[in-house]
Amino acid sequence: LEEGHAQRSSDIDLVYLYGYGFPPGKGGPMFFAENYVGLPKLVDRLKVYAAEAKQRYTTNSHYLPVDYFEPSQLLLECLQAEQMGMKAQVPPGVPMVDAVLDFKRKGGKAPPPAKL
Repeated sequence: LEEGHAQRSSDIDLVYLYGYGFPPGKGGPMFFAENYVGLPKLVDRLKVYAAEAKQRYTTNSHYLPVDYFEPSQLLLECLQAEQMGMKAQVPPGVPMVDAVLDFKRKGGKAPPPAKL
């Protein structure tokens, strides 16, 4: 999403559902991560895995350095926005990652509050 290969998180979900056989009942990896796992737990586990991978390749020369477990800047911004209470401003059905990404694409201008 940050690199611009996909417009929305649902685009990634569709690719994984129909292209890679992700279980349809889970709704796709992006939906599953936000709605079932939770962003705080996801970031915590990614940091643990990143530390383990770093320890592995620094102590064993047979392993190549890897950084794919490092949480992306967008994921960290989503977590920060959720902790600051932005989730209450996001309209129902809109993933947090899409709301934060739209916020960034608009130059950081705050979205109008959702009308109830």
